[in-house]
Amino acid sequence: MGRAAPEISIVLPAHNEAGNIAPMAAAIAQVMALIGPYEVIFVDDGSSDGTLSALRAAARDPVVRYVSFTRNFGHQAALRAGLRHAGGRAVIVMDADFEHPPELIPQLIAAWRGGAKIAATRRDDDATVSAGKRLTSRFYYRMLDAIGDVRIEPGSADFMLLDRAVVDVVNALEDQDIFLRGLVRWLGFPLVTIPYTRGERQHGESSFSAARMVELALTGIAAHSVRPLRFAIWLALGFAALGFLFVIYAVVSFLFVQHTVAGWSSIVAVIAILGAAQLLVLGIIGDYVGRILRETRKRPSYIVAETESREA
Repeated sequence: MGRAAPEISIVLPAHNEAGNIAPMAAAIAQVMALIGPYEVIFVDDGSSDGTLSALRAAARDPVVRYVSFTRNFGHQAALRAGLRHAGGRAVIVMDADFEHPPELIPQLIAAWRGGAKIAATRRDDDATVSAGKRLTSRFYYRMLDAIGDVRIEPGSADFMLLDRAVVDVVNALEDQDIFLRGLVRWLGFPLVTIPYTRGERQHGESSFSAARMVELALTGIAAHSVRPLRFAIWLALGFAALGFLFVIYAVVSFLFVQHTVAGWSSIVAVIAILGAAQLLVLGIIGDYVGRILRETRKRPSYIVAETESREA
C-alpha cells in the first residue's frame, strides 16, 4: 500500500482536530484493509492546537500524508489542496471529525466501481439536527434550486467520492471561490447519491461557526447563479413604480383633497423602504464585484507551509 500507485485517495480537511487525527487514521485503515491500495491526505487548515504535531506523528505510517497551510484559508480551500495532492484513481473527501462515518467508504467505492463517476452523500438523520438548522438548510437548498444552475439535494455534504476524471477537471479550474458540492454536480458526470446517518464527533468541538456557514452559503449562491443580480434589477424597478404611485397620490391629494394631512411618518416610511431597497441592491452587486476582484488578483487559494516530505 505504498504511495506510488494508490487506487483510493482519502482527503480530510482538519482545523483544530488534534484529538481526531490518530483515531481517524486507524478507523480508515480498518475500513480499507480489504479494499486495496490507498493513501490518506490530511490538510491542516491553519490549526492553532496540536493538529500539526498529530499529523507529523501519523505520517510515520507510509500511507498517511499531510499538507499544512500557513494560516486558515477555509474548508473549501483545504478540499482543493487535498484534491491537488491526491494521486488515486478515485478520491474521497470527508471531514476528520467522524461526523462523516468512515464505515460508509466501502459503499462509495462500490458505487464507483459500479460505474458512477461521482458518489455523493445525503444526510438522512434530521432527528439529530436542531430544528432551526434543519429549517434553514431546507430553505437554502430550495432557494438554490430555484435560482441556481444546479440542483443540490437537502442534506448534501462535502462527503463524496470523485473519479480521477472528475478530479482532473476540478483541479484544472482556476476559480478562487469554489462550492465543491455544487461544482461537481454542475460538471454533469454520472452521479449517485448514498444516504448516511451523521456520526458522533469523538474529540473537540466544531470550529465551523454560523458566520462560516453563512459565508459558505453565499459562496454557493454566487458561484452558481447570477439571478440575485437580476432580482436586484426587478426590486429596483418595483420600488421605482411604488415611488411613482406616491407621486401620483401626492398630486391628486394636492389638487382634489381640500384638507390633506401631511405626516412626517409616511415620508420617513417611504424613505426607509427605498433606502433599504437601494442598500440591498448595492449589497448584492458589491458581493459579486468583490468576488470578481478576488478572481482578477489571481492570488492562490491557499499557501502550503509544510508537507510530510518537506518544510517550506
